[in-house]
Amino acid sequence: MKRFRSLFVIFLVLLVFVGGSGCIGGGKVTETIKEQASSAIESYTEGQSSSYTESPTQSYTETQSQTETETGDYASWINPWDAYKPVNIGGERYLITYVKYSLRIRKEEGAPIYEYEVEKKRGKTRIHVYGMNINMETGEQEKVDLGEFDAYEYYGKVTPVNAEEMNSTLEFKVWVKQRSEDTDLFFLFPTLEFATIYYSMYAGSGNAIGVWVKYGNQEFAFYNPAAVGEMSATPYQEGDVDMLSNVPDIEDLYLGWYTLYYFGFWTALEEENIYKPSQGSWGIMGWQYNYEINPDGTVTLGGKRFRVSNVKWNYVFGGATGQGEATIAANLPIPIEAKGVFISQDSGTNIFMHIKVEDMGFEKV
Repeated sequence: MKRFRSLFVIFLVLLVFVGGSGCIGGGKVTETIKEQASSAIESYTEGQSSSYTESPTQSYTETQSQTETETGDYASWINPWDAYKPVNIGGERYLITYVKYSLRIRKEEGAPIYEYEVEKKRGKTRIHVYGMNINMETGEQEKVDLGEFDAYEYYGKVTPVNAEEMNSTLEFKVWVKQRSEDTDLFFLFPTLEFATIYYSMYAGSGNAIGVWVKYGNQEFAFYNPAAVGEMSATPYQEGDVDMLSNVPDIEDLYLGWYTLYYFGFWTALEEENIYKPSQGSWGIMGWQYNYEINPDGTVTLGGKRFRVSNVKWNYVFGGATGQGEATIAANLPIPIEAKGVFISQDSGTNIFMHIKVEDMGFEKV
């Protein structure tokens, strides 16, 4: 039943993606894909019981770790892309604190393939928090350094290797009081966390301290003094947040990533034994999905060895077709390598995306 639900959710997303062909390739690609697909998934899953709930302060239990869940020679790939739960490696629990990806993307049929590197880090730090003091009688405003405070930092860097237009490194930091399931949500994605940045600035979360973004000679910073208990100063902002809309190639990376993310059928593998060679196919309302699983030795990352399998898939729905392949380890929530192509005859979309984990870092829980 779980497999059917997973496949039905994928079907809904595919329907939204293909049906909204007027939006594909437009200036609002990122918003359209995330908002419409998320809306479709939320509408379907509303009322479903959650298999995992935890407050930010609750301690982990063994069952809350990303693990191979082995029984003999059995392991499924559970909790794909979940950055919140620790992973289980050799009987020890670790939090993924660093990941380095190489990305390759082709956004049109026959077009060049562009290459980038993406690095993500997270961990505890101390930062200076700034605010704005206002003299109510004169109306004068003054930037003030409110001092150093403990924070949890999410850092990301996108480096062009062989880019279309991007000619400088993009760096960003997001600071929160403590990590939570919400703040971890996009950490393992090989993209800039637009949603996390805007959430930190505008959602009114008492957990969000600030953000910092830099591209070339453009820089943006935002601080929320109330998050660290400084109520005498108002939020402070430097630069223009709209600079994010002017960073070349970033929207293309989002487009490529979300086609691979939504159409890789990751959740469909949650009940499959990835340690046993197998093939299968399913159809639902004119949509067909086929897959193949083959165990393939071990891979070492961050000084840890992982048993891996290769997964291949292809699908068709109306005027949309796609195929892909990935190397996955049962106790890692991200594929070690994945590539896929998505083609929509209706919209003329033809996108190829390839991601590969080059390095990882772990912290024992």
